[in-house]
Amino acid sequence: MCPAIVHAQEVGPTTAGQQGTAAPQGAVAADAADDETILVTGLRSSFESIRNIRRNAPQVIDAIVAEDIGKLSDLNTAQTAARIPGVQVYRQGGEAQNVVVRGLPNFTTTYNRREIFTAETRSVALQDFPSANVAALEVFKTSSADLVEPGLAGLVNVRSRMPFAFRDGQIAGSVWGLYTPQGDRLSPNFNGLATKRWDVGDGEVGILVNASRTEMQYLDAEISNTDFLQTFRNENGQIIADGGAGTAARFPDIQRMFYRSGNRVRPSINGAIQYKPNPDVEFYLDGLWQGFRNKVDDRLLAAELFNGAQASSLTFREGTNIVNSGTVNAPPGSLFSFQGGTLNETDTFQFAGGARIKLEQLDINIDVARTRSTFRGSTESVDRRWIGAPTIRFDTATPRFDIDRIDFLDPAAQSFDGLFEENQRSTGGDWQFRGDLQYNFDSPFIKNIAVGARYTDRKADRRYSNRFGQASAPVNAAALPLEFRVFDGVNLGGTTVWAAPTYESIRENLVPLRRLVGFSDEPVNAALLYTATEKNLAGYGQITLGNEDLEAIAGVRVTRVRTRVAGPQPTGIADIDDGSSNTSVLPNASFRARLSEVVQLRGAVSKTRTLPTYADLNPALVIGAPPPGGIGTPSAPFQAFGGNPFLTPFTSWNFDAAAEIYFSPTGFVSLTGFHRRIDGFIQQDSFRVEDPTLGTVQISGPVNTGEGRIYGVELQGQAFADFETLPDWARGFGLQVNVTYLDAKTEQPDGQGGLTFQPITDQFNGVSRWNYNLVGIYERYGFSTRLTYNNRSRFRATQQFRGDDIYTETARPAGRLDLSMSYDLNERFALFGDWTNITQEAFRQDFTSARNGAPPADFIKYLRYDESTISVGLRFRFGG
Repeated sequence: MCPAIVHAQEVGPTTAGQQGTAAPQGAVAADAADDETILVTGLRSSFESIRNIRRNAPQVIDAIVAEDIGKLSDLNTAQTAARIPGVQVYRQGGEAQNVVVRGLPNFTTTYNRREIFTAETRSVALQDFPSANVAALEVFKTSSADLVEPGLAGLVNVRSRMPFAFRDGQIAGSVWGLYTPQGDRLSPNFNGLATKRWDVGDGEVGILVNASRTEMQYLDAEISNTDFLQTFRNENGQIIADGGAGTAARFPDIQRMFYRSGNRVRPSINGAIQYKPNPDVEFYLDGLWQGFRNKVDDRLLAAELFNGAQASSLTFREGTNIVNSGTVNAPPGSLFSFQGGTLNETDTFQFAGGARIKLEQLDINIDVARTRSTFRGSTESVDRRWIGAPTIRFDTATPRFDIDRIDFLDPAAQSFDGLFEENQRSTGGDWQFRGDLQYNFDSPFIKNIAVGARYTDRKADRRYSNRFGQASAPVNAAALPLEFRVFDGVNLGGTTVWAAPTYESIRENLVPLRRLVGFSDEPVNAALLYTATEKNLAGYGQITLGNEDLEAIAGVRVTRVRTRVAGPQPTGIADIDDGSSNTSVLPNASFRARLSEVVQLRGAVSKTRTLPTYADLNPALVIGAPPPGGIGTPSAPFQAFGGNPFLTPFTSWNFDAAAEIYFSPTGFVSLTGFHRRIDGFIQQDSFRVEDPTLGTVQISGPVNTGEGRIYGVELQGQAFADFETLPDWARGFGLQVNVTYLDAKTEQPDGQGGLTFQPITDQFNGVSRWNYNLVGIYERYGFSTRLTYNNRSRFRATQQFRGDDIYTETARPAGRLDLSMSYDLNERFALFGDWTNITQEAFRQDFTSARNGAPPADFIKYLRYDESTISVGLRFRFGG
């Protein structure tokens, strides 16, 4: 929960395309307010701001503003973004992540209209922004030349609070407790803001500091079938009959229970100083620090249904050879487990300063910024096997397993099976310089002409290494220098309780563990994977024509980018070692026509380009953690990841049209159609090889696909029940609805040497055809409540070619129901409570596989039950 810490005193957000803190049309400017100003607060105020941003912006833009963010049951901005039309997210670890705009993850992220990123990446994770520290979240779905180059999907701008957005001094904040039922922990959270304005001579100065700390102990429970199909054989080596189908009995050869758990903390501080010596000149400084701390203690229990196991009591799907359930008497050592002890930390800083100057009809903006980000990660994983021979009763349809003849509560029933270590570090930094000039005409035809330039100098590097070792002689788990506790997981049916090492004892006893497997006492050295340098020079020109009833914009942006990504050793290939240059010419044109005070039409066309990430261009190959046994097999291969230094930027022509009806101060309905024509879309691909040392290795990496196309329609509407015929209490009801349809396909390999149009495929960024949000609101007499439901349709998560098998996985996201409530005790204090993921529907992923000419078999790959949260707290505000 991130409660609002600003109410009536906060000025509405800037309109799209405007710089700084100027108020939009329809909002009250802070320096123009007086005692007679009537202020509308709360959710109704946020409805009005959302409406005005959409109506007045030159681009197609959807936004959520400060009061709106504060009244949502959202810890971070990614969860807030999921409520915007056309935005999809992937939920995991108790939060939303991997934001997708109109079916694509390829958007630019900016903070106060400056690029911001995490370490070696090109963007920042929106979930790293606490909602409490954000004034507005703006999603630009069409481009204009004055924007930082948007990605294919557009641009997402996070706008911070500034002191001149407040009338006077204010101290505000919230404290709350966050309870996670599956993680079973109550965590303290807070945010706070202090701001003040003073008169200085003929001008004024303002200072603002905003800080927050959010924490969550999360646990996701996941039960799964392996993606490799086996055949049962009896004690004589003969295939067990399937009861009538006449062919080998097929089944997933391993079932797994996985608990993704940990403690995630995000501290954040941002501040700003604004100084106006006179109304036409403003100087500013602002800064941001965002931290990320994640202690991951995930754990797995794998029941191996092969290794010479003898089966009985098999049941089959009717008329098939596909096994639904059965019992196996497995040999000793058939139960595998790991206990993780990972610590990930990120620190991101951005400092900026600039000036806004108005000289009669000329507006001048200058901005200089410095960004620096560092990521550090270390993983320690202790592998074990149970010594005894288990009896495993399995059900592949549910899925679930029950295990007998094993003492899961006694560490002495386990043996040590190895230590895996991973060490990684990434850094990134840049300087950004920007200057903009806009000349405003006193003309009924030409409104303004704008020109500008931007230069960035970026450097990044990534380091990574891992190792795996086993003891030279058998070691009983009870003899390890570790503390064991009985882990009692979420009860999904079957075996969910076992003794495992604690996170703290693993991290505190690394030296004896390393010595046990023959490692040195020191952590594995994080070896250099790549370094990256990039210089980007961009310039633009843009003209705005028309009047309030009919406005047209035309412009062009030209960018010249030189990128060099080098591995630890030169490749000897000049095109890789010397880097590459790319020049892009990006035109745009749009119009906005107000047919009446109520009806408005829009149209836009633009060209965008998206650069490959540095990791995508990395010429080195990284081998991941070894599978059980240390040798890759078809059912548990080594995972390898690499880049493709021959990738090229991909481009898109974008076409948008919208019809909008604004029927009340808070209500509107809009229908937007869009089309994207893509060339060279970058997508992950994978294939398998047999290595004489590692065994089966599955290599994943990016490729430029062929052409692509995206068609879509967005429908949204919002309104309060502002009808004079209704009694006063009934006028507190409000409604928000948005629905998005997407048809997104790119040319991809078809497994037969050709290319065909297929859905965009990605585990975290796959595209759902349908995405919708339903929001019911009531706000009256100091009481405010919001009930939201968000859902999206299934999407293709992966496709792999395994010999003659085209293996696919389909994700079926879970719907999400959230409740947020608050009550104003008085003008200074309010109580609030939130409950997220109320229904706890399961995220489901299915797979389809067929090998050696067999008919396709489909199974549940996994069911995941994500964390929910319950929070209660107090919001306060003094001054203002």
